[in-house]
Amino acid sequence: MEKKDIEKGFTLLEILVALALLVIVVGLSAFLYTRAAKLRKLITYQNEVQNTLNAMITEITYGSRDTIGLQFAHAIKNNPQYPFYELGLYDRTKNEYIFYLISPGMTAEIPSNLPTTDTDTTLWQAKTTTSVTPLRDSGAWKLIDPRKSIALESGTGFTYYTLTKNGLKQIDNLQIETPVAVKITLKGKTTDPALKSRPVTTATILIRLKNILPF
Repeated sequence: MEKKDIEKGFTLLEILVALALLVIVVGLSAFLYTRAAKLRKLITYQNEVQNTLNAMITEITYGSRDTIGLQFAHAIKNNPQYPFYELGLYDRTKNEYIFYLISPGMTAEIPSNLPTTDTDTTLWQAKTTTSVTPLRDSGAWKLIDPRKSIALESGTGFTYYTLTKNGLKQIDNLQIETPVAVKITLKGKTTDPALKSRPVTTATILIRLKNILPF
């Protein structure tokens, strides 16, 4: 009696097991990809915020082609009422003042009159030929971060120091005492809504004023 060749295929159970394994592999791959993408985004966020804060500090400290830097300023002034949020530099060679201001108003592109930080606080710069701080709505103020990539947080500001026999002493009114150093503290977060829960990034530096009074 001749035996018939029987073609064997996959059973229903084998197919179901294979599909289950495939689903697990695809799901795990998607999970790992999502985690990697999120981690990459967080690293990029951290770098961008830190780079922007560092660029702001560099602009204040060393200036640019058109402005003098804090390190080389011939005189320093501020608003005695709100010393923590304002810094003025005098350039004797050009007979002009460079002002920096920490103020809300990034969205409207006009600094607010509020002497504090808010949800859209940023760093502003103005250049004038007088020692009077420009009015907030004068049109003289420009954004240091034109892309509006970060918002400055509470704790951002300028701290002034004079030299005593006991070392550096913090001062507020520059009309009474001459500073020999300024501490710049910038605390920022990204303006990306998806990353608002991320912690604040801080950049700080203490600048010696070379043209005013040496240590």
